[in-house]
Amino acid sequence: MANVFDYLRWRGDLSFEASPLCEVDALIFCELSYIFFDGIVPSELSKGTVTLAQAAETFFERNTDREVISLGELVPREIVDLFRIAATTKRFASVEIGQFINIIDNETIEQFSALSFFPNKYNVFIAYRGTDDSIAGWREDFRMAYLTPVPAQRRASEYLSSIAASHEGSITVGGHSKGGNLAMWAGLNAPDSICSRIDKIYNFDGPGFLDDVWVSADYERIADRISTVIPKGSVVGLLLKYDKKYRVTRSEAKKYLHQHNALTWNVMGCEFECDADIAPDVKKTNDLVGKWIYSMEPEKREAFIEGFFDILSSTNAKTLTDLAASKSEVIRAFSNIDPETKQALMTGIKLFFGEGYSSFMEQFKSLFKKKDDEENTEKPAQEPSKKLPKQSRNVKKPVKVHKNPPRKAQKNACPKGRKTKNCKKK
Repeated sequence: MANVFDYLRWRGDLSFEASPLCEVDALIFCELSYIFFDGIVPSELSKGTVTLAQAAETFFERNTDREVISLGELVPREIVDLFRIAATTKRFASVEIGQFINIIDNETIEQFSALSFFPNKYNVFIAYRGTDDSIAGWREDFRMAYLTPVPAQRRASEYLSSIAASHEGSITVGGHSKGGNLAMWAGLNAPDSICSRIDKIYNFDGPGFLDDVWVSADYERIADRISTVIPKGSVVGLLLKYDKKYRVTRSEAKKYLHQHNALTWNVMGCEFECDADIAPDVKKTNDLVGKWIYSMEPEKREAFIEGFFDILSSTNAKTLTDLAASKSEVIRAFSNIDPETKQALMTGIKLFFGEGYSSFMEQFKSLFKKKDDEENTEKPAQEPSKKLPKQSRNVKKPVKVHKNPPRKAQKNACPKGRKTKNCKKK
């Protein structure tokens, strides 16, 4: 089945004047927001813009070894390929890019990034980046379960207002994952003067909100302009209170978590291939997670989330890549948690696993015990089991050698067919 890369081959020779922006174009812009444009794209529109082709040329001059270019532990490497190919097409090469902002603050727990694409002088597409490799970004995501708004949501509204003030044409906003949440937040909370200029809001598998905004007046005024697309195995897009007016698309990926990678989504023409609904077991999992989140009081949710990330922060890791490279530090951090944090974590885990809590805890404890044993003690040599048959043992019994063996021990010692002077005559 076709995907985004096939779309670029089919329609890459068509300009946006010849064929207006569609939802696949919107996803491409959103995916490109994951690229590190620091020092390449100006941070303010007043400082000018660069074309996608110019940005790609500079980027790949700085990153000559494409095999080692990484956008983070969980961000698909294929986005770099998407960038390289899109920049060579007639459709995307001349698109202007400006006002790139990238903020990661470990003190305020904030991760926000956005940039603006200008397919032509009349339209602007604001793309909000999803969660990157930073632990601050993931911590902020989890805080959405007890806090509204989080810093990135405020930034999203400020960014939209800034672009609207400097651009007179129509506005489209979008994002993938957390970026989709930020796009919806900015649109829902925009003043009427800006909201009326928004053509479309694209939410690609982004999570919902803590409160049910889908029954508010802010939602009603813009509901017909929100397009939410999730894969059949969506996990992220069904978190918290989400927009029920979603469309389901098929994915090449078999595992549900891998379907969050939008580059695996099936494309048909200028749209994503639709499916009837999400998978039944995904619905079941979503109900379980939703019940777990909202069964905890906000204070307990906060204690659980902050306790978990305090442990990760104690390793001094700043990114998921850092964590992956220091697994022993992570295990040690979890094994040394204080009683208060431990209680908060156990409360959350118990609510989530219900009857399976005891089984989970046994596995959890054995993990730490095994790690401690490996680090603090030398593994003793394994002795052969007494229950095993002799032929399965690898250890040979020592043979006793007598310097001057007594004659008694030589009885019947001669091999059959051969006689020595020590053999007895029969």
